Amino acid sequence: MLPYLTAPNLDLPVRPLTQDAFAEFGTVVENPEGATGRSQQLKVVKANQGSALKYIDVSHVSNYYHLAPSGNPAKAVMNMFVCSPRQLQSTSSGSDITQDRPSKFPVQILERHPFTPQTFIPLGLAAVDATTAYLVIVAPTCKTTDKPLPYPQHAPKQQRSWTEIFSRAQPSPVDNSTSSPAASGPEPQLPKGPGEPDLSRACAFLANGSQAVTYGPGTWHAPMVVLGAKAIGFVVIQYANDVGLEDCQEMEIRTETGSEGLNVVIDNARLSPKLQEKAKL
Repeated sequence: MLPYLTAPNLDLPVRPLTQDAFAEFGTVVENPEGATGRSQQLKVVKANQGSALKYIDVSHVSNYYHLAPSGNPAKAVMNMFVCSPRQLQSTSSGSDITQDRPSKFPVQILERHPFTPQTFIPLGLAAVDATTAYLVIVAPTCKTTDKPLPYPQHAPKQQRSWTEIFSRAQPSPVDNSTSSPAASGPEPQLPKGPGEPDLSRACAFLANGSQAVTYGPGTWHAPMVVLGAKAIGFVVIQYANDVGLEDCQEMEIRTETGSEGLNVVIDNARLSPKLQEKAKL
């Protein structure tokens, strides 16, 4: 049986997915050209004989498994999740989803990966794809907990692997680089601590197909919620050591009697007509 939290009526509005809005929880990975909501500039150099721009350290794949209780070493893994569309519910009993009436998605489970970030990269979608998108649902960690789970109790000392050292190195003449870095990228996030999710500060974002997302180590998040016409294949990159609770911890979100629980409420006017149609029950 999973540990659980009981949620009162909590409605999360959906916001556009931008780096500034998401910074507490991780990193948004997208083409910086035309991206909005990013106050921090990335390092950029020319590469590939001047035919490309290389943005440095757009996200981080950090390994904190040296803090795990088992001591089992982890390895970098790359998996694929093919996520089918999830259906939305009407916010009015017995009513169909329409453009002038919000719809909702009930959040019934949150999970976290205590010792590793986790990056989801959607395949085969573009920013202008009007038929498919996905929700990113996250929650901060409470500072105290009555139900501790295996987790690092102290902020770890940052360690740099050879991969990180070389990835941070300046491009060599072979890359045909002619410019120097102009700014710093996002810093690696540390694990969040042993607490349960703070539902009162949960957030929901609407992502398009040109955006990948990295959940910081220990960030509580819902399983991927795809909206629209078709399944999305996500390449998922993280570390893992094959020890159950050290790789993934889950928290069931239950509903009080007479309460509607934790729901993401979506203003359908913000969805394209095609996306609205495909998300109906």
